[in-house]
Amino acid sequence: MRYSESRVARDLLYTKAASFVNLCRAQKDTHFTRNRKMPLLTLMLTVLFRKGLTLHMELRGFQKLLNLKEVISKVGYLKQRLKLNPVAFLALARHHASNFYQDNQLVKKINGYLILAVDGSAINVPTTEETLSTYGNASLDQRKPQAQLTLSSLFDAMNKMMIDCTISGNHCSEREQVLLHMDNMREVIGGHRSIVIFDRGYPSAEFFINLMERQQKFIVRLPSTTFKKEQQQMESDDCLVTIVLDKTRINPHRGTPTAEKLARTGSIQLRLVRLVLPSGGIEYLASNVSQEEFSTPEMGALYGLRWGIETAYDDLKNKLCMENFTGTKPSLLEQDIFATMYLCNIMNDIVTEAQTEVEQKKERGSKHEMAINKNIAIGIIKEDLIHVLIEKSDRMRRKRMNDIVEEIKSNLLPVRKGRVYPRNKGNYAGKYPNSRKRSY
Repeated sequence: MRYSESRVARDLLYTKAASFVNLCRAQKDTHFTRNRKMPLLTLMLTVLFRKGLTLHMELRGFQKLLNLKEVISKVGYLKQRLKLNPVAFLALARHHASNFYQDNQLVKKINGYLILAVDGSAINVPTTEETLSTYGNASLDQRKPQAQLTLSSLFDAMNKMMIDCTISGNHCSEREQVLLHMDNMREVIGGHRSIVIFDRGYPSAEFFINLMERQQKFIVRLPSTTFKKEQQQMESDDCLVTIVLDKTRINPHRGTPTAEKLARTGSIQLRLVRLVLPSGGIEYLASNVSQEEFSTPEMGALYGLRWGIETAYDDLKNKLCMENFTGTKPSLLEQDIFATMYLCNIMNDIVTEAQTEVEQKKERGSKHEMAINKNIAIGIIKEDLIHVLIEKSDRMRRKRMNDIVEEIKSNLLPVRKGRVYPRNKGNYAGKYPNSRKRSY
């Protein structure tokens, strides 16, 4: 049995646990107790493997696939969906990741550290009175309202696991979401040490203090205007700098708990790293990672790994079509988002294992390194994994999973390193560009 298959099997067992069933109940403690037309697991599978079709066609497809004898009405299905707590899918995603981190032989690290990244993403959702009141209006004054939520995620850039995720209103503090991630991640990664990487939207004195209070290692890219004086006073490209939290930094927060915390702390010491980019630009990093652990060039390489969360969002939005929502209710929106997060963890788990097998059988003299075609892999998993989950025979389940992995391994792309393309911010030439074909 492959490792990824074993973790999927443990996920299935977890869905039968009383604690998980209780978590699934969004409205009443008596829900999901009777064996209805669409019991809990079947209901969750319809969310995980939806294809973005009209609800009628989605239900028609599931009725044929699952050999359901009775027709399920759209109204009845949506009523059942509203009974389901969206957080159940997040719990599944975290459960799958937690099982992965328990296997120390599989977990990839650098110098003993997991390399994690945090980023937020704004998502436009159907605009109704309910979504506007729940998430807020992202439009400027006097313009047509647009409901928008903020998604914040903690992602393992090396192991491709989504560790935590929060959904909040469009005016939320991203730094506060980070602290929630920091408080939640130990349940998933256990005792593994980690370095968390942030982009330019996060740094502030209070933010650094909060991370250091949690004894969390971090690397943060600094905007040119943040800690500008300390940037200009650097004696070398890599040095320790004391940031004094004087009145000029405290007064803008006067009368708030932030001002009290800054005054009480007095000063913080950070490592500032100045990097010269290939384009000739200058990039500044702030960190509490010591020089003995990582050199100056290594710090730049570590920050480069943050791009992994950007590709993860691309997978979620463009390949897994997360934003093709089932309905307009906040509960349905959040179910679709968290379900896609869980599916992303399964997909990355299977693809990573398949990629390892490809590399182990690499032919000598190959001109290029070969990588799994992730877009095709997503389509195969979306189409076929549900058959693994509903299969009752252990032998057939193993065979179906093996078929999935073998087909994924047969779809490879050459890795051509160093390729650079100009960034095209305009619209594509056609409505269905050849470079962005969907896999399902």
